[in-house]
Amino acid sequence: MTGENATVTIGLPRVSRDTLIGEHVLNTLAGRHPLTVLRGPRGYGKTSAIVSWLRTAEASRDITYVALTTASNETDGFYRELRAGLVRSGAIDDEPQPDARREVMRALAERSTPLLLIIDDFHEAGLKQGAATIDDELVDLVRKNDRFDLVIASRTLRALETTGSLSVDAAVIGPAELRMTGPMVHELARRTGVTITMDRAQQIAVDLGGWPSAIRAGLMRSASSEDPGGIDGSLVDGYVGTMVRDLRYESVRSFLLRTAIPEQFDIEMARAIAPEGNTVRILRNIRAAGLLSERHTVDGQMYSYAPAIRDALIRAMRETRPEFAREVHLVLMRMSASNMDPGQVLTHAVQAQEWDTALDVIERQWARLLTAQPLTLTAAARMFPPEIVAKDARLRVTIEHLEGALDPTGHAESPWPVADYPTINAEISAYRHTEGSPEEDETLVLLQWAISCVLSGNLDFAIYAFSRARAHGLVDGRDESAIHMGTVGLAMVHALQGEPEIALRWLDDELLRERMEHAHPEDAKDIAMVAASLTRALAKVDAGAPDAAEAVSTMIEPRHRDELWALTVFVRAHHVVVGGTPEQIFRHANNLRAAIRHVTRGSLVDAVLSSTLVELLIVAQMTGVAREVSDRFDGNPVSWAAVAKLHLAERSFGDAIAYATKAIDSPLLSRRAALECQVVLISANHALGNLPEATRCFRQAVQIAQATGQRRPFFLMHRFVFDTLVGDDPNLARLWPGTDGAPTDAPDAVVNDEIPTLTMREAQVLRALEVHAGPVGIARDLGLSVNTVKTHLRTIYKKLGVASRNGALMAAERGMYPG
Repeated sequence: MTGENATVTIGLPRVSRDTLIGEHVLNTLAGRHPLTVLRGPRGYGKTSAIVSWLRTAEASRDITYVALTTASNETDGFYRELRAGLVRSGAIDDEPQPDARREVMRALAERSTPLLLIIDDFHEAGLKQGAATIDDELVDLVRKNDRFDLVIASRTLRALETTGSLSVDAAVIGPAELRMTGPMVHELARRTGVTITMDRAQQIAVDLGGWPSAIRAGLMRSASSEDPGGIDGSLVDGYVGTMVRDLRYESVRSFLLRTAIPEQFDIEMARAIAPEGNTVRILRNIRAAGLLSERHTVDGQMYSYAPAIRDALIRAMRETRPEFAREVHLVLMRMSASNMDPGQVLTHAVQAQEWDTALDVIERQWARLLTAQPLTLTAAARMFPPEIVAKDARLRVTIEHLEGALDPTGHAESPWPVADYPTINAEISAYRHTEGSPEEDETLVLLQWAISCVLSGNLDFAIYAFSRARAHGLVDGRDESAIHMGTVGLAMVHALQGEPEIALRWLDDELLRERMEHAHPEDAKDIAMVAASLTRALAKVDAGAPDAAEAVSTMIEPRHRDELWALTVFVRAHHVVVGGTPEQIFRHANNLRAAIRHVTRGSLVDAVLSSTLVELLIVAQMTGVAREVSDRFDGNPVSWAAVAKLHLAERSFGDAIAYATKAIDSPLLSRRAALECQVVLISANHALGNLPEATRCFRQAVQIAQATGQRRPFFLMHRFVFDTLVGDDPNLARLWPGTDGAPTDAPDAVVNDEIPTLTMREAQVLRALEVHAGPVGIARDLGLSVNTVKTHLRTIYKKLGVASRNGALMAAERGMYPG
């Protein structure tokens, strides 16, 4: 590989022919920059890159390779090792000189033929004394002699790299360039006879942080093992262990082992958990060495180790400094407490084996952990000693029930802010008529879990928890409170979800029916009867039942101004929307405003109350005020549905369609709100003349109504639109809320014995006249010709004894014809 006037030093290290170096690295080395720096931790392939490049490089200059040892930790020792290397390559004479530094500096400064000097393990140069001087002198040599080029390989960041780049044309090959990528791992596996997929190669690269030596050694061992697709973890441990042992400063070793414990950390956390030494300097050096990855987040710069490297560091910590784990977790526990993060407090408490603290967190933050951080709670519960679990009902419920209820493929956390509900939980506890506590009464814990899930929107979890509580009562045979609360809870969940038929069936359960029949308004202390009366009223209103008003009026008023009370306010307003007088509407709007002040801002109950207030204000034709209310909504499906109704009332049909569609696409939307959004889509598309789309949405609405028993949402659309889409199908006509589910009018029937007979088509035209000023719009909406509509209008006017549109509408408003 040498040319006629070029020599290559002896002593190059042996490197495998299968070594795979990135083309960008080889191209940078071949760029013949006056100064080239390769920087990366042990095993990152710096030496391999140099040797691989020299194998193929054009030998047009003399090349000297010098690998430093600890003898170079002092300035004099560095120059002695450098002189020895230059002597071996013939770059200077082998005559003893009293001052090695002066001889080397003179020889390199006066060099008249091209020389490439490669210094490996440059981190050893001046490690104890003289590093800055050595770096400055080498940069000065490169700057003054254009016949002298320098390549260094180092594990640490040096001034030669940072300040040298300001003086000479320099190239830096850092850890990011030296790391192996997924395709490189895949190719290296092929060369070594290991068959892996590209996905597996990508995963290996991520897990090991692209660490070339660990990947190469792992693949070589894998080729002769029974697991040809894996990387031996002990091999990684060996590399990391060697790296940690090689560190000469205890502060750096401590930093590595301590900061590996959290999954990620920022500079403030690093200072707290690894207080020894200069944290900023250590962090900078470790990051520069390529062991840490950096990520920009809204909370600032976050640092983390590659998964396999972190695991190896943690194993090394457990073997050499096990006390670090408890110390770090105690610090992290205190930091999490100051950040108001109970899940992290719990996690670090159990890791530090602070069992009393962990139990205290679970007791105080039970509802929040259940609904907002269930995965964290289950992981922590599994770490408690069995003797503690056996004595604590919350831990048993978490392990035996919560973990099994979680969907590993779904989103387990509640989208709504969660708080503890002390009055509701106290009433449930009192209702149990036991002297037990949540630490002992597993059924009580299940019921409290269920209530928390209801109020945080986790209705699937609520159904599971109520079912388990009911099952406990049935198995016991004597625990009537568990049976009643479980049954009522199941009914309430289905009612809130917008499934009135199922809710009413649960309320008709024989184990509950007799008790409900004897319920009285003074039963406010009986939380089961309060919830049952609320549930019955909501289900009746949603079903458009004739006795809905009676069910609402007989609801039992809760004793406390809590979320349960707020739901009774919602049910009353929900009923008034579809048939209340102006006085009732204004009264219930004020009641809703009052209830909103009693619940958590941004919670599910807050959203339900606010959206119902918007509905009431729309009915009261106060869309401007409704807009002010909707503007305070956070973005959530409940608010989107309310905003869709507001846009419909304002005749902003495109916006109404957009918001209704957005809400329907959310998996968090109740079936009640889903049907209401379909009605918005029907009305908006019909108003825009898009009859095919309105018909499609009507079919969707019919499916929801027939599956759930809902009828009330159809009140939100004009009757003539409903009649148009129903046509002559009597089964569909029964979906309009009316007495016993029967249609409010039938084709060619007399609507009132005291007024003229209108046919179904004439009734449709009259209702359309409320929206359109003339026959053109009516014809478009009903799919008729303009002349046909004119004929119907003349007949209607004649039958009603009026001469104009205003007269016909006044007749309808007076009750001569129901709209």
